[in-house]
Amino acid sequence: MLILCCLCNGLLSHQAISMSVGQEPKSPQPEAKILDLLLRKTPKPDYGAVVLSQVSGRVLLRGLEETSGAAGVSVTDGYSVVTTDAQGAYSLTPNTHAVFIYVTRPAGHDVQGDWYKPLATTVDFELKAATADEDEYIFVHVTDTHVSQNRRSLTGLSHFVREINALTPQPRFVVNSGDLLNLHKALLNTPAAGQADFRNYVGIMNHLAMPHYNVSGDHTDSSYRLQQFPRGDHRCGKPLYWEHLGPHFFSFEYGSIHFVSVDFGYHLGQRQIPVNGKNLEYPTNEVQPMHAEWMRQDMVHRTAGTFVVTTSEADLEDHCPDFAQMAAQHDVRLQLVGDIHVLSHKSRSVPYRSGGALAGCWWNPKAEQLCPDLSPQGYLIYRVKGEQLDHFYKGLGQRVTIVSHRVGAPLSGRADVNAHLVQPLPDESLEYSLNGVDWMPMTEIGRPFYRTVYQTSFDSRSLADGLFKFSVRSTNGEVRTREFVVANNRTESPVQADASLSFEVGADTGWTTHKAPGSKVDVVFNESVVGALDPNARRKYAFTVPAASLRKVNVLSFRFADPDDGMSLGSPVLTVQNKKIRDPRDMAIRKVRVAHWGDAAVEWGGFITGNAAPPDETPFHRKQNVFCFVTNSVPTSL
Repeated sequence: MLILCCLCNGLLSHQAISMSVGQEPKSPQPEAKILDLLLRKTPKPDYGAVVLSQVSGRVLLRGLEETSGAAGVSVTDGYSVVTTDAQGAYSLTPNTHAVFIYVTRPAGHDVQGDWYKPLATTVDFELKAATADEDEYIFVHVTDTHVSQNRRSLTGLSHFVREINALTPQPRFVVNSGDLLNLHKALLNTPAAGQADFRNYVGIMNHLAMPHYNVSGDHTDSSYRLQQFPRGDHRCGKPLYWEHLGPHFFSFEYGSIHFVSVDFGYHLGQRQIPVNGKNLEYPTNEVQPMHAEWMRQDMVHRTAGTFVVTTSEADLEDHCPDFAQMAAQHDVRLQLVGDIHVLSHKSRSVPYRSGGALAGCWWNPKAEQLCPDLSPQGYLIYRVKGEQLDHFYKGLGQRVTIVSHRVGAPLSGRADVNAHLVQPLPDESLEYSLNGVDWMPMTEIGRPFYRTVYQTSFDSRSLADGLFKFSVRSTNGEVRTREFVVANNRTESPVQADASLSFEVGADTGWTTHKAPGSKVDVVFNESVVGALDPNARRKYAFTVPAASLRKVNVLSFRFADPDDGMSLGSPVLTVQNKKIRDPRDMAIRKVRVAHWGDAAVEWGGFITGNAAPPDETPFHRKQNVFCFVTNSVPTSL
């Protein structure tokens, strides 16, 4: 995905920064102890094997008293899919590029031994009935672990594994939707570096008490065996993944869901990106025809009554030809994606949900392990109940989370704030404070899976206009703070001069899709219209705000003539006496973005306002309809 082509590669300078008061506080440091590497023998491709004309075998179902053939089980070489007959037998003609024969775990059964094996004339598999009910279960979606030899990445992944193993009830499995490692996308790392990073990743993840299923992602491809699989070969960059984790296209079933794992990164020598004066070959991020055909066959052969959830690095509607048609035919209901390091959901023809990033920003501690949308480094936890999927995001090392009102949200009058406590201890509850000194109990309002939800209400009119820190803590001591803006419109501005409001609508930065409004838009500043935006115009605007209209807290919003209209805009700036003032959330996001991608990233993107679709939310575009400017806040050049 182009917008992240320089992510984690050190291609942009990382500016040392200090975080603004407008964001979540720094997460607790993960446990310092790195888990000892638990390395297991895995099936390896037989790279020198002769091309086989036929592969056959049986899938056996082992019971307490007898063993029989398992009928209707999918077996594949990664290019075509067949199912077993009534005796559990199958036969397939392997593709000349195949390296494994493997089986799709059918719902209600566990594979005994290896689920994938190197190509051979005869390949058998064995199943056993699962002991746990699969109508209701938990699984974890983690993404963008970006493991390397950086100690922070290893301590963080170790902490994640300990945290997942400690959940009660335990999740049944973990899926990682991409960028397992932090290798260079242009395959610049040595094979030895790739080997070391793979050993770190699998050696720590193997401590999980449940299976883990992985999507490669373009930071996980390696330069290993480049002579054998050079650029232009669709298998280029994959052998090290095969040797540690097996097939990079596969499926498995659990309960009513048929999960399909899709890796759309190919090193075909077709995409050159200039970096520091050199053209580097980056992956062609589109599922190639032979693998699109595998996807169709795999979904056709899924167990009757199951629906499909895909895992991939990003939205397959953008990266797989005819995916929407494929999804309509085969009941694909959700995509679990990563890559963009933010929490986001999009209701397209096939909805997707991006899962933040476990890495946060391992490579630059100045980002304080925050994602570019100010989410903490973390992961999604799902509960499946029949065909219903519920979820929540959990920050790594965090049990307390404020779940209502974003950073910098304006509060006026009554405010209801929700927070949750994950797996509370006996007699543990949440308290809140409006001043950081006096603590009052919150009210329990619900107990969804794994957590208790609390709420409190207060009247913001009891507080002074301006920036305001709201704190929540557990009675066990964990504290979370979020900065809001009290905007009761009662305090005049200390500035006695006209101001200028400026921003750009629909700017084309080359990083993501931008959009101008389709109809007239009124610009509303402190409840008064200060101007209007032209329909279908992508341009810069500047409006004069009279001194008499200024307050200590100033609020900007947009009134669309068409309620279904929307637009993208850059960072709004209120200039008062030559001092630039920005929205508190905007300031915090800009600083984290610089920590991730360097100084050049400060002006990338902006915000999505109204009901624009597209663009989607990305690290460079966040949804926001109201902006605040506090005239006594510290101005900044950002």
